[in-house]
Amino acid sequence: MGESYIAIAEGTNALQYNPGGLAIMDRGEATATSILWFDNINMIHVAAGYPFADGFGMAASVLWINYGSFDSTGGVAPSVTMQNGLINIGAGKSFGENINVGVGIRGFYESFSAGTINSSSLGLSADAGAVFLLGSRNLTLGLVASNMGVLSGTTDPLPMEVGAGLGWKLFNGSFNYMNVDLDVRKTVNTDNYFVGLGFEGYIFKTLALRFGVHYNNALENTSLSLSDIQDLIIFSAGLGLNISDSLDLDYSFTPMGDLGEVQRLTLKVKFGDSWYETKMAESNAKIEPRAIEAPDVSVADGEIKGVSFKPNVPQENVKEWSLAIKTSDGKIVKTFSGVGEVPKTLSWDGTDANGKISKSDVNYMFDFKAKNTEGQIIKTIGQIVQPKKAEPTPVATPEEKRFIPLKGEEMLVAPVTLLVSANSEERKSVPFVMVNKKIKDVKDWEFAVYDSKKTLLKKFTGSGMIPSYLVWDGRDSFDNYVQDLKSCQYVLTVNGTDGRKAEIRDRQVMKDPFVIATKTKKIKMGRMIFFDKNASDVKADMLPRLDELAAEIAPYKSVQIYIQGHSSAEGDADYNLRISQERAKSVLRYLVEKYKISPLSITTVGYGAAVPLEDEGSDQGKSKNRRVEIILIGEKE
Repeated sequence: MGESYIAIAEGTNALQYNPGGLAIMDRGEATATSILWFDNINMIHVAAGYPFADGFGMAASVLWINYGSFDSTGGVAPSVTMQNGLINIGAGKSFGENINVGVGIRGFYESFSAGTINSSSLGLSADAGAVFLLGSRNLTLGLVASNMGVLSGTTDPLPMEVGAGLGWKLFNGSFNYMNVDLDVRKTVNTDNYFVGLGFEGYIFKTLALRFGVHYNNALENTSLSLSDIQDLIIFSAGLGLNISDSLDLDYSFTPMGDLGEVQRLTLKVKFGDSWYETKMAESNAKIEPRAIEAPDVSVADGEIKGVSFKPNVPQENVKEWSLAIKTSDGKIVKTFSGVGEVPKTLSWDGTDANGKISKSDVNYMFDFKAKNTEGQIIKTIGQIVQPKKAEPTPVATPEEKRFIPLKGEEMLVAPVTLLVSANSEERKSVPFVMVNKKIKDVKDWEFAVYDSKKTLLKKFTGSGMIPSYLVWDGRDSFDNYVQDLKSCQYVLTVNGTDGRKAEIRDRQVMKDPFVIATKTKKIKMGRMIFFDKNASDVKADMLPRLDELAAEIAPYKSVQIYIQGHSSAEGDADYNLRISQERAKSVLRYLVEKYKISPLSITTVGYGAAVPLEDEGSDQGKSKNRRVEIILIGEKE
């Protein structure tokens, strides 16, 4: 690709071209490259990298060049031998959804021998780079500064370079079908600059075609002829063979004028799961209430002695599975996982990861996931029901408490992002009801969200009865917030068991910004809970408000509670986000611990200072912004 990778570098090649690409490494990989040049020059390059988390990757590489022994004069002078070695280590980290930065450290070694003359030099340099996603995964901007360091044993400085690149990628899932990159690089301590353009495209995900052009002004002068300019423009080409999802074989050819021709042969092995595909599978996970049965719990002397789970999934399709035990605020206590068939019984002995026995007066939840061979995930989230000695009758299971619509004729859709907007006019335009009066017996349904240009943003699907309410978080399928929600178009497609099909586009907007009701369901803005500066504990004078709210929740036979924390704009953004999250969790703990409200029905989120209620020009305005807002969606008895 004409050495053009600044904007699209990822995986181990990011070490050489832009360490910021290490942050978007999707899978682990290891490469071995043999570089063939003229005479007996031998170059070997090996590299390995791994994404330890989504948005964090590390890699290392070693390059060894042996120039062999050659006569530098053609006369009686002694022959010359040279060797070069390079070790490179780097790491990349993502910040937010669009910014990826990375650093790399290089160590150099060079030896030179000619008769009685023997010399060697060592060097150390650093690279820094960034990759910015310009609105989506497809368009990227890369910036890099490389070779920042020193050499010992020689007076020659390292050729420090700065560069920028603009790239475009075409994806299908996590696979890059097409890459285009335009780079400009400048050597800081000389007048040299380089311009490169590269292209890569796959045919049927198997055969890769690559070509590039690289312009170098290094030889420009006043007497430069046309043939000299042609020599400065270097064309390169290559082929790649994608043998499987885990094995690639690549070949490239680069003419170097009087220096001969360079040929590269690379074997690449990929391993581990794709972070992107895992994220997409998680976001599209299908909730199966009985993928694992409600657990049997054994309690003695106020301690959990044992919990037994019985999975209920099609064993022949399971690729991997996991079971996480969590507290009501989301803290993981213990995890179990495996590959292939799920055991018929899963048991938790009541201890955490450190062997500490769990108390029976704490609310614990379980989160079970099973991924099939096609990458689809089904999950069940429930509460670990604890037997109580004073109650001879069994406690209702999460499945019995689950909200099951009676008729399945209505779908209430509410983007949560606008429910917390400070603009009351926006709130009026958010919740709406889709009514299905055309298909009596529903086979399956699809709810799609389009932008004003009719581009698909998000899709929800299901089989059987249409759910009574659906909450959309205002993000598209790439997890980016949709900026212009007001212009979105919504289409509910319903297929009947008799083959009939209906597309329902009617939108009924409820005018009351605080109470939106259908025949049985209601969305209601709960009370606001205010907090002291730099505090996340609920104030004593706010507790009666929460008590009144709990009394309002009691008549609901099924309810979803959205607790949204906010802060004033004082302090930095990270602190404001953290304290807003803690304020929401404080309200959750109060409702769960005092009123035994199921944590499965509560969602908490922190917005920091992003959604102010009042202008912050006064202390009173700042005080009003340190708050928690509570939204109820439910059906009364």
